[in-house]
Amino acid sequence: MSSAATLSSAEAILAAAKELKVRRLAAMPPPEPLVKAKKVRKPTRSVRCSLRIPQSEYQQLIKLKKRLARRGVPSKKGQLVRAGLLLLGHVDLIDLKVAIRNVIAPEPLLYKVK
Repeated sequence: MSSAATLSSAEAILAAAKELKVRRLAAMPPPEPLVKAKKVRKPTRSVRCSLRIPQSEYQQLIKLKKRLARRGVPSKKGQLVRAGLLLLGHVDLIDLKVAIRNVIAPEPLLYKVK
């Protein structure tokens, strides 16, 4: 009989704890809806930079600019350089190393390309 009394007292304690929890939740004010705070973005600062590039690379830049203009995409030289930087960010490291080596010590040309 003591085991039955223990079960009923344990159930009574659980029921009382549950009732107390319900009363506490009812007494609390309703939660305010969460409003996500928008991040305040700092305006991007542009930095002026001048680069010296060989005449042949400059000519390639001009040709690319003209090719895009023929396709209806007007662009400026600075925009092309920035787009190239974005593309370089997605290139494999091995390919990037090869490209850098070609810039630092390009292979000698056997004949002049026009």
